[in-house]
Amino acid sequence: MARSRRAMVLEGLLRAFWPLAAFLAAAWAAFAFGIAEALTRPQMLAALGALGLAALGLALWGLRHFRWPSRAAARARLDAGLPGRPLETLEDRPAIGRDDPGAQAVWAAHRARMARIAATARALRPDLRLAARDPWALRLAALVAVVAALVFARDPAVESVSAALAPDAAANVAAGPSYEGWAEPPVYSGRPTLYLSEVSGAAPVSLPQGTRITLRVYGSPESFDLSEAVSGSSARLAEAAPGIACAEFELARDGSVTLRRGDGPLAEWTFLAEPDAAPTITLAEPVAGEPMGETRIVYRAEDDYGIVGARAEIALDLDRVDRRYGLRAAPEERPALAVELPLPMARTAAEVEETLVEDFSQHPWAGLPVTIRLTAEDAIGQTGVAEGIATILPGRRFYDPLAAALIEQRRDLLWSEANAWRVLQVLRAVSYRPETVFDNTRAYLVMRMALRRLAGATEAGTVPSIRDEVAEALWLAAVLLEDGNLGDAAERLARAKERLAEALRNDASDEEIARLMDELRDATRDYMEQLAREAIERGQTQQAERQQGQPMSQDQIQALMDRIQELSEQGRKAEAEALLEMLQQMLENMEMQLAEGQSGSGEGSPGQQSMQGLADALREQQGLADESFQQLQREFRQGQLGQGMPEGEPDEGGAGEGPMDLAQRQEALRQLMDALRDGLPGAAGDAVREALREAERNMGEARDGLEEGDTSGALDRQAEAIDDLREGMRALGEDLRRAEAGGDQQGAASGQASADRSDDPLGRPVGTRGSLGTNQRLLPEADAAARARAILDEIRRRAGDLGRPELELDYLRRLLDQF
Repeated sequence: MARSRRAMVLEGLLRAFWPLAAFLAAAWAAFAFGIAEALTRPQMLAALGALGLAALGLALWGLRHFRWPSRAAARARLDAGLPGRPLETLEDRPAIGRDDPGAQAVWAAHRARMARIAATARALRPDLRLAARDPWALRLAALVAVVAALVFARDPAVESVSAALAPDAAANVAAGPSYEGWAEPPVYSGRPTLYLSEVSGAAPVSLPQGTRITLRVYGSPESFDLSEAVSGSSARLAEAAPGIACAEFELARDGSVTLRRGDGPLAEWTFLAEPDAAPTITLAEPVAGEPMGETRIVYRAEDDYGIVGARAEIALDLDRVDRRYGLRAAPEERPALAVELPLPMARTAAEVEETLVEDFSQHPWAGLPVTIRLTAEDAIGQTGVAEGIATILPGRRFYDPLAAALIEQRRDLLWSEANAWRVLQVLRAVSYRPETVFDNTRAYLVMRMALRRLAGATEAGTVPSIRDEVAEALWLAAVLLEDGNLGDAAERLARAKERLAEALRNDASDEEIARLMDELRDATRDYMEQLAREAIERGQTQQAERQQGQPMSQDQIQALMDRIQELSEQGRKAEAEALLEMLQQMLENMEMQLAEGQSGSGEGSPGQQSMQGLADALREQQGLADESFQQLQREFRQGQLGQGMPEGEPDEGGAGEGPMDLAQRQEALRQLMDALRDGLPGAAGDAVREALREAERNMGEARDGLEEGDTSGALDRQAEAIDDLREGMRALGEDLRRAEAGGDQQGAASGQASADRSDDPLGRPVGTRGSLGTNQRLLPEADAAARARAILDEIRRRAGDLGRPELELDYLRRLLDQF
């Protein structure tokens, strides 16, 4: 009860005097933040009087509401928290039954029980919650003000109040300090502002050149005198406001600054000017080319306060150019190639090392000798230069001979306008018999367009106006020839192998070999995925699953590629080429396996029939595109005859079909698309139907182009129709595979409920999906090998019976794969 009584005393004091405590805390915070400095002495006295009266009133209010808790109140409070109020019970006396032994026994038992409950009593905890008495949370606001004053206040509150009440406080406030001074270093230096009034002694102060020094004096300007020898222009104090004079100047050299008042020195400083050194810049590594032809420039720059700008200027080094062929003519004047060098986000580092990766492959100077001039600039405009860096401007390498030839003619055309006629002759010679050199229809069309534009401009004398356009077309044609059809994984793989083989024969650098190996890895992966997709499109779902699920084959191919790269890095080029041929053989074997799987499949379901129809339509469309290309070649030859070519030149293309015949075949194929779309199985999704719809539309536009004589435009539409057919076959294959997977699951579920379909063709329980095991002993102890051969022969015989259901044939093929 004593501890509970003390808790009640604490509760009463808090509830009665919290307004006084909050008021005093807020007042202390206000004085700590310097409110006394803004008041005169009379105002300060009045404020203190008002605060005292308010505090007295709050204290009286607290005394009136405070009640000292009595022992009885503490006992009642404690007793209220116990069950049955045992403390009060222990002080009670029975009103009746004092002479009744039974009643006395009951009362004694009751008191004993209450005593046990009273023994469990614990002291009360003070209830310090004031939310109900302070709905505006004024006490919390006062607490925040006190904490803020403790953290941020400049001077103690008592000292500020005592200073304000001092007799000479008014004079001190009016006079203030006699002078103030600041030294502000340049922003780019990152140095803090120095408050000169706190600099003590005669020790020199070292500051960056350009630091702005500001001195301000209070009082009559005539009573102060300033002398300085750091700016080079004798700064003087000038009146800035009544009773205030100011002087500002920059630190340009070592020297001293003296401020006098009357006959005596008021302050003196000695400054040392730190010069701002010019930045330096150099190449950190030799200029190199990236695998895809980008230029890599790694530079290092240093400055005492940081680099704000860096650039590289690339100029042609004409003295080192091999002036042969198209480079024999005088080059046209071109400005230096200027590029901004990258900088770090924080430009205050004393040392910077960054890398510029930029593609200059299409610039006329790509592959030619150049000189590079590097420039770095700091914040005040000082520059550091590294010039005369001789190198070869990297560019993209073209391994295809025809692509490299087109790039050379493009360079010659951009080198000088005088090369236009020579370039035109070379392009005409290249395109005379395109079927012997061009294996990319689009590349040939782009090159022919460029040739016609250049021929017309040469005759009209307007080569400069179309030169950039022709150069862009030649670049596009070269890229198409070099990269081929990237959507065709087989073609991409063949090109990757050719490039790697050529690089091995030509002793290319290790970096070039590594890049070509990465390209070969990507092309091989895409090729294997394409083989699997084609198998799915032909209905060979299980064959495709085996193709995608052979980790050993994948590991062998990867290990073989790693070995090729290792041998090339060791200089054993011949062995690397031999392993490359082995890789080619492995991939051809995989393709042959898929081809055998296709030859062994029958007509199959309606879905497979639709797939076969689309494959036939795709082959027909590809044949039409080839014949349209031949027709376009014949038109070009006829046009060349009309432009002055020899009349007796034979037409290698032959008579062939005319545009109208091709248009009629294209229309027949378009009409076939209607029947194919109507005959799609129910498993075909919207993606399949949309692809076939687009194919039909492109076929119609190709027909119109052939009828109107626009063979080039018709070729483009036919190419798009081929892409649409491929997309439709791919989507249909995926839909059929999903439908087949759903059917297998339904078949497994029904097999569990039907006893007559619970065994496989060999009489074994089917079990879970994919399980081939059984608990039965299939082979007798005697002549086990002969029995195994007999079973294998029976499986092969059944697998060769194409009249069996496709599901059973797939299962038998899976069994054969295990053996």
